[in-house]
Amino acid sequence: YENLPAYGKFRSKFNIDENDKLILFVGRIHEIKGLGLLIDAFNDLINQDSEENSLEGNSEDNSHSIKLAIVGPDDGYLTELEDKIEEYSLEENVIITGPLYNEEKQEALVDCDLFVMPSKYESFTTSGLEAMACSKPLVLTKNNHIHDWVDGNVGLACEDNKDSLRESIEKILFDEELSLIFARNGQKLIKEKYNWDIINNQILEIYKR
Repeated sequence: YENLPAYGKFRSKFNIDENDKLILFVGRIHEIKGLGLLIDAFNDLINQDSEENSLEGNSEDNSHSIKLAIVGPDDGYLTELEDKIEEYSLEENVIITGPLYNEEKQEALVDCDLFVMPSKYESFTTSGLEAMACSKPLVLTKNNHIHDWVDGNVGLACEDNKDSLRESIEKILFDEELSLIFARNGQKLIKEKYNWDIINNQILEIYKR
């Protein structure tokens, strides 16, 4: 993560405009990952954004749209997920890429504005650390065991419901100053606590004791 891909490669591959807000999920497409909840919250976010632009008279000259990219292998939930996306008519706003690895996954992380983990249960998330290494703020549910040090530090932790998830996403997505603070804190934490040299030294100290 010292030498990341140039910005724009993922967006170019999947026809995402540079002015679009991009939310990213990386993980297995499984019911426990909370993707149904994410689509519910995302649908409300899209509709609310459209209504606000319409009220402001910007419906014909909207400078951005909001996209959601779901990256990962199917683990039994893809058909149900696609049905929900179709039910809400979100096909133009949701991109399902399948699994991406190594540099291609880094391209997605570099190009997103926000990394989201809406899991119903999560002990620890490597993908969240990878997002932090790419200077991205996080939104996760309080079902994730790392939520206590994420919330208000490198992102926001929300309740396990669509309104709380939507509000947290919206708060970071449209507050550039807050997003930047979380991004910088996340990258700093990776360097100081979650790089392999430090972890190796901690393990060695345990063995010595």
